[in-house]
Amino acid sequence: MFIRLRTARPDDWGGRLLDLAVGLAALVVWLVVLLVRLPDGWIALAGGNGWPIRVVLALAVGWAFMWIDNLLRVLLPRTPYLIGRTLTVRARGRRVPLKVHEIHAIHVETRPPDGRETFVIEMRSGQHHDLCPVAWNGAGRLYRRMARALKLGR
Repeated sequence: MFIRLRTARPDDWGGRLLDLAVGLAALVVWLVVLLVRLPDGWIALAGGNGWPIRVVLALAVGWAFMWIDNLLRVLLPRTPYLIGRTLTVRARGRRVPLKVHEIHAIHVETRPPDGRETFVIEMRSGQHHDLCPVAWNGAGRLYRRMARALKLGR
């Protein structure tokens, strides 16, 4: 089964440090992919040229590190994430899992103290939960996925 995972990266030092660490690790692995000696069977499979195999391996490494970055973002305390049909947000210092089918609407509100635009989840019970600021990396993808799930659920 393919698990869909969507996250938004906080714009604090923890989120930037995580992206930097994952990027540096990916760079090291890409260098290894480009410089390592390929098995003779793989080169024969590619018609005597190793570059197509290296390109495929480099693309696979990029895809894998994208998933690793998302999985590690989930560990950051302020990160909202959507896994399957459960959205997890931070409320009052703890993580709160919300079922997607219980969400009534998503809208944007300005939140103090700095006046940032923030995605707000409105539940069918009338509760409101802040999802994340609009400016966070990945917030747009998370919003689009939530909007699509709400549209399909009606």
